[in-house]
Parts: sequence; C-alpha cells; structure tokens
Amino acid sequence: MEKSENYIWRSREVARLLSLVESERRYYEDILTILPIPVAILNASGQFLSANRAFLQSQRLTMAELGVLTLARVLPAVPLAAGAHEGWDLLRIQRWNDAESDLVLVQRRELAAPPADPAAAEFALQEAVTTASAKLAGRVLHEANNLMMVLSGYGEEILDALPPDSPLREDMREILRSTDRIKGMSAQLQSLASPPKAVRTSFDAVAFLQALSAREPSIRVQSAVPALAVTADRSHLEQILLTLVRYAQRPLLAEVKGPASVWLSGFARSVKEDLELLSPAARLTQGALSAVPALLAESRVQWRVVPAPDGATLHLHFASEAVAATASKRILVVDDEEGIRTLVRKVLERQGFQVLEAESGDVAIRLLERDGAPFDLLISDMMMPGVDGRTLATRVSQMRPGIRILFISGYTEDADVQSGRLPAGTAFLPKPFPHSALVDAVNRLLA
Repeated sequence: MEKSENYIWRSREVARLLSLVESERRYYEDILTILPIPVAILNASGQFLSANRAFLQSQRLTMAELGVLTLARVLPAVPLAAGAHEGWDLLRIQRWNDAESDLVLVQRRELAAPPADPAAAEFALQEAVTTASAKLAGRVLHEANNLMMVLSGYGEEILDALPPDSPLREDMREILRSTDRIKGMSAQLQSLASPPKAVRTSFDAVAFLQALSAREPSIRVQSAVPALAVTADRSHLEQILLTLVRYAQRPLLAEVKGPASVWLSGFARSVKEDLELLSPAARLTQGALSAVPALLAESRVQWRVVPAPDGATLHLHFASEAVAATASKRILVVDDEEGIRTLVRKVLERQGFQVLEAESGDVAIRLLERDGAPFDLLISDMMMPGVDGRTLATRVSQMRPGIRILFISGYTEDADVQSGRLPAGTAFLPKPFPHSALVDAVNRLLA
C-alpha cells in the first residue's frame, strides 16, 4: 500500500487495518461454512484447499482427508476447467496472475439430490439463515457501538464547551437525542445477534396456551385435542406469543393441531417479510419482532408463514423428541412486599419450580436452618428492613454453597450492581419486570 511522502503509517493504524482485513476474511469464511450448498476451493493444480461442511458431508470426507486429495480423485467426471460440469460449477477467482488463480467448486442447486426429509431440510435452511443473520447483526452491532461511543462522547464534550447562550447548544442536544435513538436500534441488533440461551423442556401446549390466554385476553385458544406434548423453551414461547399479540391486526387465534403443531392467525400478509427483513412496520415494535425467528430457532421450533385470503397464518412445528424430566428446582423468594412474593411464586410455579417464600432476611435464614433440603436459587429484594439482600446472599451462600442468586430491586445504590461486576452465578433484575424476563433470568441462572 502506497503512502504519501508526507505521511508515515503509525503502528496503531497498521494494526487496525490488519484487524479489519482479518475480520472481513473470517466473516465471509463463517458465511461459507454454514451454506447448505456444497462448496470447495481448489488451487490451480486441482488440489483441495478448503471446503464447507455441506461439501464434506456430501463426499463423506474429513477436512484432513480432503487436504491430500485432488479434484480428479474426488470427482473424476469434473474436468479442471472453468464452467458447468456434471452438476457442478467451477469458477475461477480472479487475481493478478490468472494462471495461478484458485478455483471455487459449487454444486448446482437444481441438480442436488432432494432431501429425504423436506421438513428437516427447511428447518436446516432456517437455522442457516438465522445463524448468518446473527453473525451479520453482531458485526454491525460492534461497529455501531464504537461509532455511538464516539458520537455521544465527543457530542457531550462539545456541548459542555459551548457558551450557555450559544444557539448551537440545542442543535447539539438534537444530535445527542438522535444518538439515543440509534442506541434503541442497537438493542434490536443485540436481540438478534445473541438471543437468550434456550432451556428446553417437555410440557402440555394446550394447558400452556390456556393459562396464557387467561392472563392475556387478546389470545384465543382452540384445540382439536385435549392435550399436546411439545418440547421447547416455555419462557421463549411466552415471549414470542406476547410479541405477536402486539403485532397482530386482530385478536390472535392459537389453534392447536396434531401432531406437534400450533397455528397462529390474525396477521397481515406481510408478516413473513416483517419477520425476515425487519421492515419499517416491524421496527415499530421496538425490535421485539426481529427476535422471534432467533428465539424459535433456539427452541428448535420450525415455522413458516402460509398466506390466506384475508391475511396470513404462522405455523409452528415443535420438535417431536421429549426432554427427560429432571427433578424440580427449589427456589426461595425473599421480599418484604407480599404482593411481589406472591406474583413471583405464581409465575415460577407455572414453570414447574418448587417455590418457598419468606418476608424478610431473618425469616429466610430461620427457614433454611429448619429445612435441610437443598435449594437451587435465592431470589431476594436488595433493600429490605433488617437483613438486606446482599447480607442475606452472603449468609445463604455459606449455608448452601453453590446456590445461585437473583437480586431484584426497584432501586439500588449497590456499586457492584450498577457497574455489572456481580460474581458468577449471580444476576440482577430491575423492577418492574415482565413475567418472561423473570423466567428468562431464572432459566439462565439454573441452566
């Protein structure tokens, strides 16, 4: 790379440039790896340099085995020449010296063998799209956060330096307000780039939907069967349904179909594009809709949109395998507000947890002294009369080593909480919180 006579590249700039090149290379390598179409790269002599997972599976080879083979050995009917050959396309990568350019071998999609299980193939494609979208979202999020830091940081510096009567102060405030809006868009990307890890369990979908409908009148349930065993993350599924309720044009109808299917109707015909492309209409939901495909993929729930004369229906197909039942986790909830304790207990008992309550830290300690059985999680308010949340957590951890801690509070001056420096196995959930956020936090701590 040339540089002007008056400029010398600093080592930091060179490092940043090399880092950018490396991140671009790794990004495209990741995309190539997850493509469902077999792809391989060869040198000018026909020796294999690399291949994606689909190619290795189609040829029943490992990467180590492929590294010592040539095109003539693996696919003898395909000549070493650019063009279409026997269901394969061979493309030359243009470089400065064409004679030494590498070649890309791609299986032609229309001639590929049809999958034995079309539903499984569709699900695999959905997973590939979701994974690629998450990688792209993460890459954009990284750059956006760096730029927002620069914009907000220097914007505040300029605002502080302007005279109090400067007409530019309001202009700078408007720039900072726009930066805050960009932060909201970053939250959308964050939900797509790293959806919460699913904790999959087997449960009755009919009972689950009826319980949710009792709390959310905008959801109506119809079932052709009295019960339907499915496997998914219940908290993810609740979050998805509550999101779709806000997006539906009319009350959301959930029809339970056998085997292992739920049909959701009440959407506009554009719902598929809104889910996949995050259209302006989808952005009005503050990014929640964009997280739906990733949450479904985490729970291994297949989905497809079926157009209807007056809108569209979203079909959910649940995995047929059952997750082995595990012993119910025991949770101790400590809060001086009875209404909050009761609400937390009801939400978690619906998820299958065993929940005990205590109205203060002193009562919780006496309960643990009487009850010798193990507890998996302590949920404690941080600000309580007498023994506060942090002191209680220390005492409980000594009495029950290994117990996980979830702090909840409407306000706290705790420096560790405000800075995010909580120890491993500990989390903080600010009040007020939706049911799904509580269940997600508990599942993550107990996973």
